[in-house]
Amino acid sequence: MATHLLAVHQDTNANAALFEDGKLIFAAAEERFTRVRFAGGRPARTIRALAERYSLGSGDFDEVVAGNRYHFLPETPLAALLPRGEYDFFSPTYKAYLELHEALWRAPELGSLAAGVHRALLRRRYPALAHVADHHTAHAYSAYLTSGFDEAVAITADGFGDGASAKVFRCRGARCELLYGSSATRSPGLFYGEIARLLGINVALAGKVTGLAAHGDARKAYGLVSQLFALAPDGRSFEAPPLRARRRNRSPYAELATMDKADVAAAAQRRLEDVLLGFVARALEEVGPSDVVLAGGTFGNVRLNQKILDVPGVRRVFVHPAMNDQGIAVGAALEHLALTGRARPARLDHVYLGPDFSEDECARALTSAGLRFREERDIERTAAELLTAGHVVARFAGRMEYGPRALGNRSLLYRSDEPGANDWLNRKLRRTEYMPFAPVTLAEHAEARYGSLERCADCTRFMTIALPCTDTMRRESPGAVHVDGTARPQVVHEEDNPSYYRLLRLFHERTGNPSLINTSFNMHEEPIVCTPDDACRAFLAAGLPYLAMERFLVVAPGVRFPD
Repeated sequence: MATHLLAVHQDTNANAALFEDGKLIFAAAEERFTRVRFAGGRPARTIRALAERYSLGSGDFDEVVAGNRYHFLPETPLAALLPRGEYDFFSPTYKAYLELHEALWRAPELGSLAAGVHRALLRRRYPALAHVADHHTAHAYSAYLTSGFDEAVAITADGFGDGASAKVFRCRGARCELLYGSSATRSPGLFYGEIARLLGINVALAGKVTGLAAHGDARKAYGLVSQLFALAPDGRSFEAPPLRARRRNRSPYAELATMDKADVAAAAQRRLEDVLLGFVARALEEVGPSDVVLAGGTFGNVRLNQKILDVPGVRRVFVHPAMNDQGIAVGAALEHLALTGRARPARLDHVYLGPDFSEDECARALTSAGLRFREERDIERTAAELLTAGHVVARFAGRMEYGPRALGNRSLLYRSDEPGANDWLNRKLRRTEYMPFAPVTLAEHAEARYGSLERCADCTRFMTIALPCTDTMRRESPGAVHVDGTARPQVVHEEDNPSYYRLLRLFHERTGNPSLINTSFNMHEEPIVCTPDDACRAFLAAGLPYLAMERFLVVAPGVRFPD
């Protein structure tokens, strides 16, 4: 009889995962089910979805593991006092929570007490609780054990978790050995999040700072942002001003608030790169040349990941596809499996680990939404023909992707050869106009468009790195190339997603172009769609013409079916 391990992450960006006989078979974030971005707390809807898919009852989980040793407050009535939603990094509440984690970092006896309280609270909810993982250790295992590298250096960095903002691990023999780290208030995520808040951007969407940065001049604000974040002299941690000094109306924040937003974003991006590259270089000085695996929200920054490839001593780079806290449940489970001799480093085959839906469920949703649809004998061919004709096609197929990226199954597709696509399509979707679209490219044509991918091959499978585009890519696909000449590609192999690959191949046969724009299927301020009902609502709200939902072609009101 198969054994089932349930893994949960019960803080901001709650998520859950299911392992059967040690193999990952389901993983998703709670936001996809609640339709509330970055939904926190217990991932009840996600647990229900995985249990229903595999016909499991609450007593059928042989083991339960959880992420975050110190995060006990969400399990108590004090949870109402915690920062939530679009939290403000300058607020007294958030600073108080950071100070708590700083204290837990600096006083191991307090940390042990907090961990004991949290474990007791979790056991009341999950009697089969077997393990509670440290936040950054979970990040490290998520990256190392899905990379396929036998040995590596794991580097984690984010806002904070379990008292820390970053850690460095030596990884070998399926184990991650902690070397050192930086505390919660000296944080790359906090630095970048403060800049995001100054620019009017939601902290959880700080990736928009990266997109804006390409439009600015880093030199104009670099001196000011350098006062906010630095590498410690020994290279093993970070430095930052005391929390009490971090106020919008104080220097250097007040001066930054008066400057051009693009210049501030560019300076923040440059500073993040300079400091983190030094942090990575120091790790390799200690360990020696190595493969490097990355996880934590800071490594959602694809430009930073690109620069890490160039650090001396870095052989290959892998970024866990759910690099933010959506990967904590998976990482916690992988640590537990490794510690009990049931996991080894293995290349992650794919990230299509969420729910899927039958054609009957899709038909009912379409009928309920009042949409016209017909069954196609060859939906990939039909979609390729519509894309060739210059139409936007929404694609809803198979299992939902794990992690923050849309990788073809919950995507909007469009031709990449139209230079102005970024402007008008972002307006249509009510998204920030300066954010670039990412391309998806057939694997056999990728090297001609991005250069050699050998050192970051799996990053390109999951859209976790930016790469410089060749002249061929800039000429053929200007709609998917950012103003700085880079792109964040998804390179698709037939074995990863046969239907998606075939659609792209058919488009290439018709146009000679092996790349399409691939952006997430959702409206602004919403999570990526999960269910057929979500897809119908987003399709209608965006005013899109065509939706390919499994084998059904759906047309918008007033749009004719193609001949």
